[in-house]
Amino acid sequence: MNDSKKLIEKIGYHFKDITLFRTALTHSSYSKDLERNQNYERLEFLGDRVLGLIISHEIYRRFSESTEGELAKKLSFLVCKATLKKIAKDIMIEDFIIYSDKLKKNSLDTIKANSLEALIGAIYLDSNIKMTSKVVLNLWEKYLDNINLSSFDPKSRLQEWCLKKKKKLPVYQVLKKTGPDHNPTFKIKVLVDELTFSLANGKSKQDAEINAASKLLKEICE
Repeated sequence: MNDSKKLIEKIGYHFKDITLFRTALTHSSYSKDLERNQNYERLEFLGDRVLGLIISHEIYRRFSESTEGELAKKLSFLVCKATLKKIAKDIMIEDFIIYSDKLKKNSLDTIKANSLEALIGAIYLDSNIKMTSKVVLNLWEKYLDNINLSSFDPKSRLQEWCLKKKKKLPVYQVLKKTGPDHNPTFKIKVLVDELTFSLANGKSKQDAEINAASKLLKEICE
């Protein structure tokens, strides 16, 4: 691993507990012989949720006229693996990740994105949500200012994923409709197969389908 000070300068945060920083940059391929949990996987789990909260709050604040479905599209774009990989590249996180020499190089892109989420989880544990938000919004600034959804539609991307993986095309089912006719809420299930599905709500059937597709993409797509 290169001089960690360079990465600390890039993210703009100095850790009080340097162990959290190192763990966020340690892949499981390297930590097999170490004590349990001495890799980034648990921090990645936490960082994914913290990132979602921070970006959700920011786009809710910025785009006061956007519908729920429009906000869901923006969120999906900003937290998807493709965006994470770009930001990981921006800060050159690959130079600092510790992994086994046996690891295949073509898997590094995903590892970079996962380690970035782990780093966010580590910052949150080392500080608080206010400081973590400051770091995240600084790293995501140019992406928040240039949200391009022209080729980013969750339903289309999910269909493309199914075709690529030679799976059946997604099926959307209305599970429930609640509320008055002038202000209903739809609960939608998107199903690819018995083990690949997601549930989501929306103020319209279309919005609920978009939310369900976005949620499923987050779970299955690298």
